[in-house]
Amino acid sequence: MSEVKLNLYQKIQAVMRDVTYLQKDGKVEFKTTKYKAISEEKVTMTVRDSLIKHGLVILPVEQSHAREGTLSTVDTKYKIVDVDSGEYEIIVSSGTGADTQDKGVGKAMTYSYKYLLLRTFAIPTGEDPDKISSAELDERHAITSEQVGQIKLKVGT
Repeated sequence: MSEVKLNLYQKIQAVMRDVTYLQKDGKVEFKTTKYKAISEEKVTMTVRDSLIKHGLVILPVEQSHAREGTLSTVDTKYKIVDVDSGEYEIIVSSGTGADTQDKGVGKAMTYSYKYLLLRTFAIPTGEDPDKISSAELDERHAITSEQVGQIKLKVGT
């Protein structure tokens, strides 16, 4: 009995069946900013196993980057290749990384790749930031003038 050969899109779908959900595994906190995040390591390790299982490889094939102040942005074209047939598609992703030194592009590349995997394979991660308006988030994290006064009193005593 011969084995049924899957095409590229069937293999992508197989990865989607394997990786149905990834729970956020980290917390980002800085001053008044607090949110849950998912690490690149968790996403890459989980998806990598399924890519290997189904004979898919993802390669960066073209990239441009720009830096404005401390923010570096990369736009990357990736090739997702079926190793059995050579069939491929070009997929794109972008990322931004903040760094005052030389690591901004690397951070942006990591972000770009992580979200390429999450979006290409439609992997949900939990909380949806689009369910909360930016204004509501700003209001949640705003410090009132009364709170500022209380902080000053505590610092001064």
